[in-house]
Amino acid sequence: MNKSADLRFYDKKYFEGHDLLSLYLAKSLKIIMRKNNLKTVLDVGCATGRLVKFFNDNNFQAYGCDIADVAVRGAREINKNGVIFKASATKLPFKKNSLDFICAISIIEHLTPKEAEKFIKETIRVLKPGGLIFLITPNFATPLRLIHRQNWFAYKDPTHVNFYTPWSLARFLNKFGFGNFKFTFKAFYHSSFDEEFPTFFAILPKKIKIFLIFFLISSPLTFIRNSFWLLAKKND
Repeated sequence: MNKSADLRFYDKKYFEGHDLLSLYLAKSLKIIMRKNNLKTVLDVGCATGRLVKFFNDNNFQAYGCDIADVAVRGAREINKNGVIFKASATKLPFKKNSLDFICAISIIEHLTPKEAEKFIKETIRVLKPGGLIFLITPNFATPLRLIHRQNWFAYKDPTHVNFYTPWSLARFLNKFGFGNFKFTFKAFYHSSFDEEFPTFFAILPKKIKIFLIFFLISSPLTFIRNSFWLLAKKND
């Protein structure tokens, strides 16, 4: 698709459906930041700002930005002491080499190829040398897309206008100055992980869930998931 999603889709109802914090993801990002001694983080497309709040509550210096007025209002409401900008992913309100870490959770699929290029160039500009970017996006390579066909979850959101495989996104980022790509991560089981699986998963014993989560996130099996995680480093 080559047409940008209509901003009218990003209304109160849309963000009510996205007003959540996946603790397993937040804790995984915390591990990344602690391990790499990262202090400053920007959540691009922060929606209602719950991840920004998590970062600030864990003693990081966190910022958020979103293009939708309703999201910015909600994010500012729950981040009384944080800084939330109304800003597009294609024009980040930060100086050159000013941030350690950028995360964009389910954002790049909302951008046309030209917008995605502007976004990645902006992340290169504002990240410090050696800074990190973390992305989550629907996995166009997942076998589940072929199984579900037009009912695949990523096709159901009309704001999704562009899709990537893990390898096509890595090539895209490398083109603009990112390297050291990582697709597997240490993660801990949390009930919010249940959405990754069919309904029957909810009744499985917790020990089995922990085992399955380990393999889905920490092994090459991650490449069959509906969405993939990617961490990359800005080249020095």
